[in-house]
Amino acid sequence: MSEIARAWERIEAWYAAHDAADRLLPGATLEQVTALEGFLGFALPAELRESLRRHDGSPEGGWPTGTLLGTAGIQSEADTWRDLLGRGVFDDNADHDASEGRDEIRRGWWAHGWIPLDADGAGNGAVIDTTPGPAGRAGQVIDMDHGVGPSGPQHPTLAAYLHAIADRLDAGEFVMDAGELIEAPST
Repeated sequence: MSEIARAWERIEAWYAAHDAADRLLPGATLEQVTALEGFLGFALPAELRESLRRHDGSPEGGWPTGTLLGTAGIQSEADTWRDLLGRGVFDDNADHDASEGRDEIRRGWWAHGWIPLDADGAGNGAVIDTTPGPAGRAGQVIDMDHGVGPSGPQHPTLAAYLHAIADRLDAGEFVMDAGELIEAPST
């Protein structure tokens, strides 16, 4: 069994135990995945293909970080970021050093090889980096904050990201409240 499958089994078990299995959408079709690759202009990392085929994201508010993006959400978010990049909105940040001298992430504010993974509804979210810096790893998950720029990497792989989500769910950091996944109240 792959690490993606192991992570998803843990996440699915938590959602099922909290009567929220419907908050994880059915898997994307092969056609949807192929169309996303056509839009992006490159093949998706194998881990992301596997993950999308299992669950094509979540409804808004159905994921610990807001929304897990499916094929349509990834395309929409990537289109927005690419449009901003193409219009020169990030030109003043072309030298932004997201990995603080470690060369794990290429300099800049956005790159065409980045794939939005989740979104908080305010312009922030996790991103899969397929074009890392010289010391980075293709497939690493970085954080993109629209106000301060990219940082990380946060996780070495998508599987590690999903296991971290499962760890947080299992630790009781989140609860379901009226169909929304929210942070658990402090005790």
